[in-house]
Amino acid sequence: MTDLPTIVSIAALLAVAISLVVQQQQARTAQMVDVRERHFELIKLMLDHPELDYNATDRPPSDDRKTAIGMSLWLAHWNTLWHIGKLDEKALRFNLEDLFASSEARQWWHRVSSAWSSKGTRKERRFLAIVSQECEAARTKPSVPLRETVKSGARD
Repeated sequence: MTDLPTIVSIAALLAVAISLVVQQQQARTAQMVDVRERHFELIKLMLDHPELDYNATDRPPSDDRKTAIGMSLWLAHWNTLWHIGKLDEKALRFNLEDLFASSEARQWWHRVSSAWSSKGTRKERRFLAIVSQECEAARTKPSVPLRETVKSGARD
């Protein structure tokens, strides 16, 4: 009979462990849904407000802060993906290369880089180091013209 309480305790502990694993999976699923919704909202913003799109060529004349806000939103989105492990270094560098193809983006990063984040964790410092490396690497590359705006519904 002394084994029965031990077995019950082990079963209870196992149930708690399984419950924690299931909760962790649910939390990750919720994070991914949130990230995808944010990405959808960013794309929708860019379509509704071309001045927020950091690599659009035919941006309407407007306050330059809108473009900076767009760049900051994308960088924050990539930062979130980086922290939850859904964006690796190669993909991050690919996105940053596109961002920093614009001299406007490079100037923006040099203005805000020191205050953009609290730099609290090692992972955050690594993210910021990669962003700064890609910004510097883009400075030495020849300037590439920005993509042309796609006009929906246009017929030839």
